[in-house]
Amino acid sequence: MERSARLGAKLLELTQPLVDEFEVVHDVRGLGLMWAIEFGEPRSGKLSWKMIEKVQPGLFAQLVVVPLFSEHRILSQVAGHKLAVLKVLPPLVVTDEDIEQFVEALTTTIAGAQHMPRSLTRFALTAAGIR
Repeated sequence: MERSARLGAKLLELTQPLVDEFEVVHDVRGLGLMWAIEFGEPRSGKLSWKMIEKVQPGLFAQLVVVPLFSEHRILSQVAGHKLAVLKVLPPLVVTDEDIEQFVEALTTTIAGAQHMPRSLTRFALTAAGIR
């Protein structure tokens, strides 16, 4: 239990700065190794966020979950239907290095998702019936 608490504290310490680094990150929270990140509309009110969320509330979180798995082989999941919350429940055998690798992959993935490609924006517009 002590190891889980220590590693969970490290995970929170390394991910808490993401709230200030990315406009779409609204909260980072955890208890032991149970950890979550909540996404929300950027303060700048980007139209692409609104389009993606109009298609399906919580869809932005999938833009993080999918590349985390496909590009970094990190299994995570959206916390629930229509929630823009990603949760991670690492195994108790996770190491300090695993946590550092996760934070690096997460940072890269959020940066990419925050700057959605035009093709995805066009898709969202069409699906939302705006275009």
